[in-house]
Amino acid sequence: MYRMRPGNFRLCSWAGTLWLTSAAADRLLCGVGTNTFVDCPQCLETSMNSNAIDFWWNWDYDIRVDHSHLPPQVVKKAKKTFTPMIWGTKMPKDYSFFHLGGEYIMGYNEPDQYGPACAGETTAGTFGCGEKDYRPATSAGFASLFDPVKAATAWQILVAKLASVAKESGGSVRKIAAPAMAQAAQPEDDCSRDPVLPNATKYCRGWLKAFKAKALTLQCTSLQGRLTNCWDVIEALPIHAYGRSAQEIKDKLHEYHKVFLEDFAGTSGRTKKTLWLTEVTMGTNEAEDLVTFVDELMNPTTGLQNRQLFGFVERTSWFSEWSMGAFTLGSYKPHTYEAWSSSLFEPTTGRFTPHGARFIHFCRDSGTSLAPPTPSVTAAPQRLEPKAKAKIAPCSVGSVVPCPGGEGSCAGNQCCPDGSACPSADAGFKGCTDSKLEDCTQMTEEVKLLLLAAGAHRLGAAAMG
Repeated sequence: MYRMRPGNFRLCSWAGTLWLTSAAADRLLCGVGTNTFVDCPQCLETSMNSNAIDFWWNWDYDIRVDHSHLPPQVVKKAKKTFTPMIWGTKMPKDYSFFHLGGEYIMGYNEPDQYGPACAGETTAGTFGCGEKDYRPATSAGFASLFDPVKAATAWQILVAKLASVAKESGGSVRKIAAPAMAQAAQPEDDCSRDPVLPNATKYCRGWLKAFKAKALTLQCTSLQGRLTNCWDVIEALPIHAYGRSAQEIKDKLHEYHKVFLEDFAGTSGRTKKTLWLTEVTMGTNEAEDLVTFVDELMNPTTGLQNRQLFGFVERTSWFSEWSMGAFTLGSYKPHTYEAWSSSLFEPTTGRFTPHGARFIHFCRDSGTSLAPPTPSVTAAPQRLEPKAKAKIAPCSVGSVVPCPGGEGSCAGNQCCPDGSACPSADAGFKGCTDSKLEDCTQMTEEVKLLLLAAGAHRLGAAAMG
């Protein structure tokens, strides 16, 4: 379903001038791809309170989180930012996700690779399954979707159903993202053979390009009610990328940009689309390496926050798992019993891990970030006068108060734009990157003396009366 990744990626070099042909996105939207919120609802609360997570998803069309103990404003935001997925050919039991508040639904999960379920000794020896492996299916390629030509027909049926629901029941979902890809963009494999067969390929590199060619010949109605082909109903192309270095990820993004350039540019009669990087992490369990990886992937100079280089990437969501089995990445062969961790959160507290806090840091800086400009050699240095620090008046827990530095306001268990907890948050609130920088719920000595004096005055006045 989501844990096991494919073998080797073939990553192509990128012609550095390609980005000039497509307009830069306004800002990079950040998210989390995880199944761990069911184990850690406080991790979901941390995400929603971070003011940095624009969307999240869990390979399902149902939220599947016990939110009975979460604050109402957190639950409301979690529903609105949830992006549902139709994982395989099985249709949803209900379509209530149309009314959660989000605008997108995602298509199939990784039909470009064969990843069946494992059931211990029963499935031992099949693709990726050992004698003691028990896991759900990792990829939809085993579910009659591995052949992109056949998958396009299934896609036509799915889109027709979703368009019908959108028309009949309304709701906010009006856009659809393409099936999410794990393999390379350039076609290399014969994907017409059943991957169950012993000598058949288990990966379909170039799946999306073959799917596009077939879908262009099929008629679909978009979720907005527009009659078109079954390719141009799509508004985003999600891909998944794992690596031992951030450069591998960026190379894969550029490869997809090159292959689907007319879609990102909206030329040759195609509707304009964006690229989503919806699963990304580093194959490691070293905390320092993960922090470095995030820095190299997300920075505004050579990373995704350089919107001139990566304006075609509209969304990125971190693949957050407590633990996952290691697998081959490029030339790297994992050791026996090697396992990796990618979680943005600490499992018992819900706080961000070091690389999680770093990811959130770059997401908070999302905007129309460009590469840092070259400073002018003739520019005269400016003297900046320090601003007087505004004092926050004493408050009660949950009061609406200004954030430190005057950047917006907050109330109670929320996070300020700088990542610190709101000055009026509960003393035990741990849902932000940083703890309180200011605490208005704790009275200063001066206030205590004033209150004592006022109390003494009232007592004296009562005694005299």
